[in-house]
Amino acid sequence: MDPRPAADLIQAAGAALAAARFVRLGLSRLFPAILSYLVFLAAINLLFGVLDNTTLVYFYSYIVLEPLKCALSIVAVRELFSVIFRNYPGIRTLGRWTIYAAIALALCISFGATLWSGGAQGRSKIFYFEMAQRSIVFTLALVTGTILIFLSRYPLRLHRNTIVSSIFFSALFLSDAARLLIDSLAKYLYNDYVDGAESVFTCICLMAWAYLINAEGETVPARIAFSTPHEEHLLQQLTALNQVMARAGRR
Repeated sequence: MDPRPAADLIQAAGAALAAARFVRLGLSRLFPAILSYLVFLAAINLLFGVLDNTTLVYFYSYIVLEPLKCALSIVAVRELFSVIFRNYPGIRTLGRWTIYAAIALALCISFGATLWSGGAQGRSKIFYFEMAQRSIVFTLALVTGTILIFLSRYPLRLHRNTIVSSIFFSALFLSDAARLLIDSLAKYLYNDYVDGAESVFTCICLMAWAYLINAEGETVPARIAFSTPHEEHLLQQLTALNQVMARAGRR
């Protein structure tokens, strides 16, 4: 029995549960892009779970839907960054353009390295498709990892749901990046055991995410505790950086 359809269905169930929870709590107004990503993740995994992966329908569905998933991922990460830094417009603008530039740079480096090494000879178009997809995922994993560093270092005044969403959304990208890295080393660019384990982990993250968000999380600000002098120093750093970025953006 092929374990991949079961793994897809597991992820579909977890994403559907998280999306339903977002809608029920009215968080679609705060996180419309993340909700769209969860709905799309549930739909695409359900489709891949019921289709025979040896058919042309599966192949062309993959070719069409995976780029859409990457596009939604970029928009969702950008939205998460914007929500976290809503009070710092300079940093928010810098972060948005940094995401675009990092993705473009990652794609150029990947394709350039392949052409320079002569690896392009004998490669099919699907190879470049997979390489582009993985470059985007790795870049977004780096961005979400940076978000987690900010959350752990700076005493940002964030609502509980924002912190919970940041942690679990970042965990999804980091686990997906780790899976793709291991798959890249496999003979046929996939490993059933690794893919299955990552699907279970993703489903657990999605269910935990759905459980931990709540309606009160948008009315009671949550913050990371720091000693008062250190907290003030970090906030001054963040404010100064925001002012510099805002002035640079107006030029």
